[in-house]
Amino acid sequence: MDVGVYSDTGAESEVEVLQAKYPATIVSFDSAYFYYDMTDYIPETYTLVTGNHAKPIKDDRIRQFYVPENVLDVGKTIIEYEDAKIRIYDKERLLIETARMKNRLPSDQYKEIVAYYRAHVDEIEGGKISEYLELFPHRDRILSIIDTEVF
Repeated sequence: MDVGVYSDTGAESEVEVLQAKYPATIVSFDSAYFYYDMTDYIPETYTLVTGNHAKPIKDDRIRQFYVPENVLDVGKTIIEYEDAKIRIYDKERLLIETARMKNRLPSDQYKEIVAYYRAHVDEIEGGKISEYLELFPHRDRILSIIDTEVF
């Protein structure tokens, strides 16, 4: 366990412990790609997203990204991964984040994730993407990237 985190069973995964310790975080990017089996790359740190007014997380196990508060919870869901319950963005929101951060992601990783989405395009709900994008600045640019590179 971590300081300030207590458990009845002690069987929680590290990501569950971190999310209990930092309850306003959502798994995204490298970690989400791994949990959704979009990549074979096992991240060395947990990539967690917080609102842009959140305090910096000082934990070497965490790589923190900030998003505007009004879109923090958009697409947030809970998945089970090896008996762990993880707060994570759904695949549609993750696609939006991938397109938004296209120039900040390593190009080989970006290509691998786009290839995954192309291969699984029938699993992506376009209506969710449209609904989510209404809340984002630069939505036309994001949609153009998604349309051009995935659909």
